[in-house]
Amino acid sequence: MKKQFLTVTLLFCITIGYTQITEKVTLNDSIIAYLKKTIQDKQLPGINFSIIDNRGKIKNYSEGFSDIEEQIPLTIEHSFFSGSIGKTYAATLVFKLVESGNIDLKKSYMDYFPDTEWLTNLPNIDDITVEMLLQHSSGLPRYVLKPEIWNQLHENPDKIWSYEERLSVIFEDEPVHEAGKGWAYSDTNYILLGMLIEKVTGQNYYDLVRTQILKPQHLTHTYPSLQRKITNLAVGYSRMPPAFHVPNKTVDGKLYFMNPQVEWTGGGMASTTEDLARWAKLYYEGALLNKSSLNYITTPNPNGTRVEGSSSYGMGSFIYETAHGEAYGHTGFMPGFNSIFIYYPKYGIAAAMQINCDYAVGVLNLNDFMDDLISISQISK
Repeated sequence: MKKQFLTVTLLFCITIGYTQITEKVTLNDSIIAYLKKTIQDKQLPGINFSIIDNRGKIKNYSEGFSDIEEQIPLTIEHSFFSGSIGKTYAATLVFKLVESGNIDLKKSYMDYFPDTEWLTNLPNIDDITVEMLLQHSSGLPRYVLKPEIWNQLHENPDKIWSYEERLSVIFEDEPVHEAGKGWAYSDTNYILLGMLIEKVTGQNYYDLVRTQILKPQHLTHTYPSLQRKITNLAVGYSRMPPAFHVPNKTVDGKLYFMNPQVEWTGGGMASTTEDLARWAKLYYEGALLNKSSLNYITTPNPNGTRVEGSSSYGMGSFIYETAHGEAYGHTGFMPGFNSIFIYYPKYGIAAAMQINCDYAVGVLNLNDFMDDLISISQISK
């Protein structure tokens, strides 16, 4: 750890304030100090942080406010939209179907949908395999960046979106690159995977998440994002450009400003930060999948090496170079919320951090911030 960082940590050993954790701490707890200082320096509303060590011991920290105007403290019981981290639930279900022989990674996606005519309007679709969707190597554009989506969300915030309505905005678009010959992160890939899960199983995606993941793993504070009212949702703050029609305060009267159902298998989940950290440990330690599947998830795909700075991408996961060795994880964005979860295999540590604003990524490197928190946690043992 850098000497300067240690000095800052010691200088800001201040009172607990609104910080809540699951076990007793002293007033000079350095994680509390660092969270409080970050909130003050970066002008953030609040941060929740959870860490699970290699023995399964959990520590939860909460600092700042859920609602700044009403001076409502943020607590460890608050839930947050976790954005694209939700892709890990979809990836898990796909790999479970691969393991059972119901899905073939190398098979053409359209082989599963020979009679779905509207899919033929998508760029590259005849050349895309299931594997490419998991890898983000399909070349499909991001439907969520289209202004038509945000205009409709603004005009009809309760709208329930169909498969086709989401993806029709990229019909006949040029591909980002040839199928299988590049890398471009796209939520569109995981919408198609959600369709595949439902087609192969004949079941509703969220029913499968509940019965195969949430219930057996006791993730009781993780919720499908199917409606504007989410259990104990923190108030989220936004600074998105005006073209997106997102209010500064994205939760009003316990209602989110739009129906998050539009996100579906591109994210589509909300949870407490503790549940998110617990999910990271389950996901990356292979609690639901075999070693072959876990290897696909945590090994850079042929087009996925160093795709975002030093970060690589496997299938349903980023592979990070960190101060604590190679780590696996994912970040998430929803208007009003930023999230990250990471697993550090060298130490068997899983951690998650969530912030109830979407502009944190503009003032804070989430990966570096998590590295710092892990460093403090190790020193504070």
